[in-house]
Amino acid sequence: MSDSIMPIYREATSADLPAICVLGQVVNLLHHEAWPQLFSPASDPQRDDEYWQKSIGNISSTIFVAETSGEIVGFVTVRIVITENETILQPMRFARVESICVAMAFRGQGIGRELMSRAEHWAINNDAVDIRLSVWVFNQPALRLYEELGYEVRSQSLGKALTKN
Repeated sequence: MSDSIMPIYREATSADLPAICVLGQVVNLLHHEAWPQLFSPASDPQRDDEYWQKSIGNISSTIFVAETSGEIVGFVTVRIVITENETILQPMRFARVESICVAMAFRGQGIGRELMSRAEHWAINNDAVDIRLSVWVFNQPALRLYEELGYEVRSQSLGKALTKN
């Protein structure tokens, strides 16, 4: 990317779905390579069209995209979650970042940071008081980014494969 070409950031439309699906496969491949026993292999990018579509034009979720020269080079999905009447949790309206991806050729240029900033501002404008996300331990670049943005580890999820004897 040329230094003079700055990405345009905007909310996604249905017309962006093909590009979002392709980038979604980048995320899928990263996860599959690290944990093939948990994540299915990347396949037809349009496989996930319906999954991404539900966040577009929805009052409680959205997708922001980064576009450079007409090409979608990154996206972030964020949704509002409301906890009520749960025995151990305080009632709360918070945002959850579901997915974020920046195309390999565009990483290290601040696009992920700006997408996260857009997600945070959207959350604030939708009355969220907290924002959360999950990240797999193998994804060290993402972990570093989130820590630099002020995110902190609040819980850990452990797993163990089981086999019959």
